[in-house]
Amino acid sequence: MPNQEITYAGQLTALQNEVLEVLRTFESIQEQLQPGSPADHQARMVSTVRDTFRRFESSFASSEPPPGLEQLHQALCAAVRELGKAYELFMTQPSPRWTLIYLYSRAALCRGLYQLYALRDQLPIISTHFLLAGAQAPTPAPSAAAATGFIQRKRNQERSDYTLYIPEDYSRDKPLPLVVALHGGHGHGSEYIWTWVRPARSRRYAILSPKSWGDTWDMSLPSLDTRSFLRMFHEVTNEYSIDLARVYLTGLSDGGIFTYILGLEHSHLFRGLAPVAGALHPVVDHMLRQERGKDTPMLVIHGFHDFIFPVAFARQTCELLESIGYQVTYHELAEWGHAYPYSINEQLVLPWLESLPAKRSGP
Repeated sequence: MPNQEITYAGQLTALQNEVLEVLRTFESIQEQLQPGSPADHQARMVSTVRDTFRRFESSFASSEPPPGLEQLHQALCAAVRELGKAYELFMTQPSPRWTLIYLYSRAALCRGLYQLYALRDQLPIISTHFLLAGAQAPTPAPSAAAATGFIQRKRNQERSDYTLYIPEDYSRDKPLPLVVALHGGHGHGSEYIWTWVRPARSRRYAILSPKSWGDTWDMSLPSLDTRSFLRMFHEVTNEYSIDLARVYLTGLSDGGIFTYILGLEHSHLFRGLAPVAGALHPVVDHMLRQERGKDTPMLVIHGFHDFIFPVAFARQTCELLESIGYQVTYHELAEWGHAYPYSINEQLVLPWLESLPAKRSGP
């Protein structure tokens, strides 16, 4: 191997290892973030990143890739620069505007993730970030005859935009279980879906992650977001082979609130409901009185340190639901607050979904 290739291969390996550590740190911090403590998380980020992005620009980005690797080099540099933007924004001096700036940071991080995902087959170290430990990556099926991976659908007059993930080994003769994942207030499905990518790829689930019609979900009946969801659900199930006996609904924060609303209103669609860091909205009262969705199991997950919806509300909700005959499993997380649920989805929600037998046919 020529010296240029040896040098570049070494640089590429080193960069992948550093990027992987940056991704893991971002994810861990996003799962633990609480208001009033950005300085602590920034200090942790600095200890991980150190001079990664400076050295990237001065060494890797300016290097000349071997013949045939020019496109990879260019695409990888673009992705790492998005991560650099995410880092710079995250490291902004704490202020009343820091939360808004953090949202911009997360948007840049997700742009970088999409770009890295597109390069996963050429980046074996970074590709491990997109799978659960020990899982095998889905191998593209030669005759899928349908788009796989991430599919982005733009908003139209009937529904909002949504992000869909279809495992790359999709085959029409093997119907996929589907997780509907609802973002929190002021969130985006295209970003929230990343909390489910590893489980989906590893366990061969389709993921539908809608964007709310407005800044957050419409907490009314009838709901614009219910109409929007039904339209996109119809699109997805017509286009792809989905196992309708294994459709699950989960959401974070406001998405958890809407999980109760949508899940009870259209319980016949879902095998299980898993609101995370959510709350029970008064609009569901009449549905509970009608015992809507009483046969649909629920997994309620809440953090003891939740600063949006106090944990006492979650406890009261579960007591109420159980007292009127609903099937509720409650997990209270002693060290968690109100943040992104990467490991929660992997270690609690996914195993619970897989513990449920397929839904019986009929409404």
